[in-house]
Amino acid sequence: MNVKETSFEWAKAALPKRSQDANKGSYGRLFIYAGSEKYPGAAHLALESALRGGVGYVEFGASGELKSSLLAKFPETIFKDFPSADRLSEEDILRIREEQRRATATLIGCGSGVSLGLAKITLSLLSEDGGALVIDADAINSLALVRDEACAAIREAVRPVILTPHPLEFSRLSGVDVSYINYNRVETAEDFSKKHGCVLVLKGHGTVITDGEETYLNTSGSSALAKAGSGDTLAGLMAALLATKVLPPKTVAALACYIHGRAGDNMAKLYSEYGVTPSDLPKEMAKIMREFENE
Repeated sequence: MNVKETSFEWAKAALPKRSQDANKGSYGRLFIYAGSEKYPGAAHLALESALRGGVGYVEFGASGELKSSLLAKFPETIFKDFPSADRLSEEDILRIREEQRRATATLIGCGSGVSLGLAKITLSLLSEDGGALVIDADAINSLALVRDEACAAIREAVRPVILTPHPLEFSRLSGVDVSYINYNRVETAEDFSKKHGCVLVLKGHGTVITDGEETYLNTSGSSALAKAGSGDTLAGLMAALLATKVLPPKTVAALACYIHGRAGDNMAKLYSEYGVTPSDLPKEMAKIMREFENE
C-alpha cells in the first residue's frame, strides 16, 4: 500500500490558492447538523472552525437555546430550525435531506448525543446523493447501534463519505477489538476503507488517513489535542475545505489533520501541552493557512 507522511511543505502545496475574482458562491455551501442541549460546546467549536475554513456559506440545523447561542456568536451563519436528533420526526428528516441537497458538503454528529434518531438521519443521508458527507463522533457511535445496516449503507453510499473515529469509536463501528486496532492502525484502517469505499480518518498519535488505496500518516499534533472538543474543531475545518470542492476528499482530510495538529503544536509553545484548549484552535488554524499563503 502506498503510505505517505504529511509535512509543512506538502500542506503548503496542497492548500488551494484563492482567486481574487471569487465570490461567496465560488467556495461552496456547507450544511452542519451537530450539537445538542447536552453538548452545545461541540456545535460552537465545529461551527467556528468551519467559518474559519474558507467555505462560502455555512448553514446550521439547530433550534431553541442552541440556535440562540450560536446566532449571538456567529451572525454570518444561516440557521435552519431543526430539533435535536432524538426528537426528529419523519417530516424533519425529509426537511434535512432537502436542505443538505443544496450543500457541497455536510457534517453530522459533533456533540449530537448518541441515539437511534441520529442513526436514522445518518443512514438517510448515506442513501442520499449529494456532496461529501463527514460523519463524526456521536453519528459514528449512533451508527454502531445498528452496525450491520450502517456498514452496508456506507458501502452502498452514492456520495463521498468520510468517517473520523478515534480507536474506540472505530471499534464500535467495525467490530474489531480496540487493542488490535491500536497495534495495527494502518492495516485495520486500510482494510475497512477499501471494503466500504470510504475515506477513514483514524485519529490518534500519527492519525491515519486512507481511502484504501493511498494512505497518509499525519506528522503534526501532540497530547495538547487530547481534550474533549478537539475533534469538533477538526471536523469543522475538514467539512469547510471539502465544501469548496477543489481537492479530493482524501487529500482534504489529510490537509485538515495536518493544519489541526500544527495548530495544537503552535499553541503548546505558548501554553504547554497541558494548557491548550480546543477553543484556542480555530483562529490558530486560520493563522496557519495564512502562513501557507505568505510562503
